[in-house]
Amino acid sequence: MNRDRAAFAVGVLAVALAGLALWGNYGHVDWNLAGVLAPAGMVVIGIGMLLLSRNRN
Repeated sequence: MNRDRAAFAVGVLAVALAGLALWGNYGHVDWNLAGVLAPAGMVVIGIGMLLLSRNRN
């Protein structure tokens, strides 16, 4: 895996976890909503990694 793609995935994961931590610190976390957003976020990360791996001619 290219470093750029790996860094993108790790960075997005870190931002998502930090957002969840802030949400939990300043308000009530609706775990049903978090359970829906987590897979959707993983799909977005996967699409972003695919876009970053395209060959640019």
